[in-house]
Amino acid sequence: MALIIASALPGLAVAQGSPLPMPDYAAPALMDSRLAVWMAAQLHLMFAAFVLAVPMFALFIEYLGWRARKTDPASARRHDWLAHEMASLLPIAYSLTAITGAALGFLLFTAYPRFMNYLSGVFGPTFIVYPLFFIAETLCLYFWYYGWARMQGERKWLHLVLGLALNVFGTIVMFIADAWATFMMTPGGVDAQGQLVSLYDAVWNPGWMPLNVHRLIANITFGALLCSGYAAYRFLLARTHAERALYDWMGYTGNLIALFTMLFLPFAGYYFGFELFAFSATYGVTLMGGVLSWLFIIQAIVIATLFIGAAYYSWLGLLRIPGSERQQAWSSVFNVLLIGGFMVWATPHTMAASLEESTGGFHPVLGALGVMAPKMIAVTLILVVLYGSYLLYRRAGKVITVPWGGTGERIQWSLVGLTALAITALGVYGYFAPAEVRIRTSIWQIIVLMGGIVATFILDQFLMRGARTVAEVQWGRMPGRGQYVLVALAVVIVWLMGLMGYARSGARLNWHVFGIMEDTSAGAGLPSLGEAALVITLITAIFFALLAVGFYISALARGEAAGADPESAGLLAEGERA
Repeated sequence: MALIIASALPGLAVAQGSPLPMPDYAAPALMDSRLAVWMAAQLHLMFAAFVLAVPMFALFIEYLGWRARKTDPASARRHDWLAHEMASLLPIAYSLTAITGAALGFLLFTAYPRFMNYLSGVFGPTFIVYPLFFIAETLCLYFWYYGWARMQGERKWLHLVLGLALNVFGTIVMFIADAWATFMMTPGGVDAQGQLVSLYDAVWNPGWMPLNVHRLIANITFGALLCSGYAAYRFLLARTHAERALYDWMGYTGNLIALFTMLFLPFAGYYFGFELFAFSATYGVTLMGGVLSWLFIIQAIVIATLFIGAAYYSWLGLLRIPGSERQQAWSSVFNVLLIGGFMVWATPHTMAASLEESTGGFHPVLGALGVMAPKMIAVTLILVVLYGSYLLYRRAGKVITVPWGGTGERIQWSLVGLTALAITALGVYGYFAPAEVRIRTSIWQIIVLMGGIVATFILDQFLMRGARTVAEVQWGRMPGRGQYVLVALAVVIVWLMGLMGYARSGARLNWHVFGIMEDTSAGAGLPSLGEAALVITLITAIFFALLAVGFYISALARGEAAGADPESAGLLAEGERA
């Protein structure tokens, strides 16, 4: 959106063409410009993440329903309902994305004209391409959503193709915007004076692809948890069991998507971090050993809340399945393992709790747990535990019928155990090895984890093929506390996204473009962690207020009666209506 404003108001981007000299900095919002831009940018990114992610898993769910249209028509209708219910959150959220983008563009071009003039000079061609893809994405979104009812039956394939185009255009829009953001952190394609040498290198700068990967995964987690929070809200307001059953299923699906993508998030974050540290050691000092080091302790605690909350909801889901007591017994063990792992992950290398420690001494215990090797062991084993929870849930209420089922299960769980053992051994070896070896062992820990998950997941598909269901999932039987967990997770992911946005931008300290263009405005400098926490909390509150108003307007536009009686629409099987 900032680029659309740039093309519409070219005078803002070219200071030399103005009859009067433009100031380097201004305060168009009648407040600290950096604070105003911070809030506008963060709100815009949150809404943009939502409208980028939701079409991805909504399209996938719609595709699953389309595949089942002949073999299981009831399942096809349920999947299509779920995809449409998720997509119904998009139109108003898309409008809010555009509004916050327009506000961000106005603030940037009026408060920081010299910086935006430079950025326009470097990325001029992308400023033309970006609005074109933005318009294409907009058209696809509205045709995809409002044409849902018309493109059914034989024309369903056309609706799926339209949804695919929407996701492709949306991803391209994000990739273009990421080039501008990462250029500010890891500038490429320019000479020592900041003059453009190669647009290709400016776009494909060292941080571009890592941020693309990280944002793509994080956005899906973000969108899935917000959809789960919406489903929990509708579940708590539901008047019939049929409604509760469908919104229970919606909440479960969103949480499952989030839990699955969260398995990859830490490694995507490490990938981005490695590229930042390789570009400049200053980033490593600032983020891990300097003014932002305590932020990562807070981040670890917030992420722990996210992981444990999502896992707790999954364990509660076992209560929907009669006869799942054997799987439920593992919940306490898994919870202890998760808490223990996160305690290690959140342990700082140094803690300035005494004069000696503040002058460079390390805590005798915390110093050992605060380095990367034990943290890598902890976070990787946490993911093994979460994956184990998924395998247990798959078995609840089912009996494996393949002749080799007992042997296969023993092999599967042995592979899970060997994966955990290998990860621990590599981490311990890396703890005592030189730094370059430690980095390689960290990479091998990720490879071992991914290999273990892929091998056991493939084996699980053969094990569960033809499994006999002895107890159907009783949707709508989830305790109320499960819904409050989903609402809490939605709040936590929004707050965490604000926190990490502060970390990514704050790592540049007083640079507009790191090492090239310094921020000399009155508001330059890094806000304190306390101030940042207050601003992030305010942003989170504003985001949910806008989202609530948007969803209310969306409900008025659709009419509550449209989805008030899912039972009569044939969306539930006979056993699920009881």
